[in-house]
Amino acid sequence: MNRFQEAVGLQENFPHIHPAAPALLELPSGTDGVAIHNLIRCSPFLDDNSLYCYLMVCSHFSETSVVARIDGELAGVITAYIPPEQPDTLFVWQVAVAKTAQRRGLARAMLEHILQRNTLQHINWLETTVTLDNQASRGLFDSLAKRMQCDLHESIMFDRKEHFNNLHDSEYRLRIGPLGRKSDSASAVNPHRRKT
Repeated sequence: MNRFQEAVGLQENFPHIHPAAPALLELPSGTDGVAIHNLIRCSPFLDDNSLYCYLMVCSHFSETSVVARIDGELAGVITAYIPPEQPDTLFVWQVAVAKTAQRRGLARAMLEHILQRNTLQHINWLETTVTLDNQASRGLFDSLAKRMQCDLHESIMFDRKEHFNNLHDSEYRLRIGPLGRKSDSASAVNPHRRKT
């Protein structure tokens, strides 16, 4: 870890967020890299990657990712991209919500916000990977599949022994689709969101 990353440090005490404060959902920018990195480092079940990695996500994959701001503070993020060999598929890499912004449907709203973008209406499938014990993520994607009336298929993607050399739990691929656009809850949760 380089000296700059050490200087950033963990900030586990995120600003207090009023339960009624609206969330603004928008494209991430390069200046969000540090805040996203910090949020990921404080999130259970998520692998900590380098700050540079999140700067690249903000720069190269902003159109398929989203950040949530509440009272001007970054409170949530979803990083996602379109695999080059699967142009009709959105792969969701990481989902994180600050502790002070949880239990208000923010993760679901961010996910639906991405899928409702005009530039992503060609997406027919959504994929992600989860471990067996990550019940929060499993619940999020299971709920999305039910709300959009889509099938959810599960298969192993990265095996603990074969791919991780026993250094990481197996990651299971969840594949949802074909997607409809039946849910409009994101606009209800966040009437002030920026259109993209």
